[in-house]
Order: sequence, then structure tokens, then C-alpha cells
Amino acid sequence: METLFGFGIEALRLVPLILVFYVPALIGVVLLKERGASYRIKATLVFPLGFGGIVALQLLLRSTSALQAAGTVAVSLVQVAAALLFAVPTLSQLAD
Repeated sequence: METLFGFGIEALRLVPLILVFYVPALIGVVLLKERGASYRIKATLVFPLGFGGIVALQLLLRSTSALQAAGTVAVSLVQVAAALLFAVPTLSQLAD
């Protein structure tokens, strides 16, 4: 039972950063849905700059070892994927 609670607590610790990653995910997905080559270029800039800026700030605030930094980046990638998974259905609901 303690393992289940531990897993739930760790999952809830990921939620605030998923919400932070949700903003660039929404902007990037909106730009990808638009037609035109310039929108795709903008989207390819929004994703790395938005997500990369958040991860860089997170690493800057946590002056840790290289192993902990790698773990932070790995967890951030999972959070980015979750934010993108939430952004796509949100925009398809709003577009209808």
C-alpha cells in the first residue's frame, strides 16, 4: 500500500511542470495546425525554445550533479510528451 501511495505522490509532483510545458505545447500545436510553410518554421522554433527554455531554467535553479541533471532532462521529456498529449485533443475540441 505504501508503494502505491509513493507512486501517486511522485505522479502528482510531475503535474506542475506538465502545466508549464502545456503553454508552449499549445502554441506549437496551434502553429502546426495552420497552413503555410512559415507556420511550420515558427512551430519548429516554438517547441525547442519553449521546452528548452523551461528545462534550462529548471537545471539552472537546481545546481546538481550531472547524473541528477540527466534525470531531470529525462523526466522533463516525459512531461513534454504528456503536455503534447493533452494539447492535441484540447485544440481539436476548440476547433470544432
